[in-house]
Amino acid sequence: WLHDNVAEGDAVEITRPAGVFCLRETDAPLLAFAGGSGITPIISLAKSALATTDRDVRLRCADRDRSAAIFDTALAELAGKYPGRLTVVRHLDAELGFVDAARVREFVGADGGADVYLCGPEPFMDLVEAALPGPGRVFTERFGGAAEPADAAPKREVEGTVTIVLGHKKAQVSRHENETLLQSARRAGLAPPFSCEAGNCATCIAKLTEGTATMRVNDALTEEEVAEGYVLTCQGVPSSDSVTVNYDE
Repeated sequence: WLHDNVAEGDAVEITRPAGVFCLRETDAPLLAFAGGSGITPIISLAKSALATTDRDVRLRCADRDRSAAIFDTALAELAGKYPGRLTVVRHLDAELGFVDAARVREFVGADGGADVYLCGPEPFMDLVEAALPGPGRVFTERFGGAAEPADAAPKREVEGTVTIVLGHKKAQVSRHENETLLQSARRAGLAPPFSCEAGNCATCIAKLTEGTATMRVNDALTEEEVAEGYVLTCQGVPSSDSVTVNYDE
């Protein structure tokens, strides 16, 4: 889109940095599983951990083949700069087949209490996350939004209402099953803010002032923000009969 629509001198509006896929203050080892381009945020985390802490870092990078390996040279140089602290394991699907649960557990080894960072294609992430033995914390970065459950019923009208406050205007619509707060706001004729619609950027953030909602994915809000009532409307589905969400707070 940028190549087709933006020219030198154009003004582009951008949002603030957001997300929760970031380095946490802890002495626990850092393990990371990267699938393909999922190495992009993970190499940044590894660099930060190595430069600012004494933590050991181990990365398992899964790629289709050697030609598809991203940051191969950069990771080799980083390992040379931090000998004994950074371990990089390359997994090439063309030679070893896809990563499986046994390889995940083997890589974790005795570091079950490590912080684990995970980024890559959805099937890869689902497999790794399910295979992790724990009890360490797991942080994920997903490129796509969570799809509705395959057995989800059509969005039929159900008991209750969704009230939206946006731009000092209030609109109310009936509640539809499996419909997100963002979809309800659009159905009410409003133009709510949004961007990724994947639960990553927080552009669609609003505050629940009545009722409750469950987020399918939350890779942007902190636990404190959620406790204060904030919700990603692109991911939030009402879990009470009636809800009120305020974009202005």
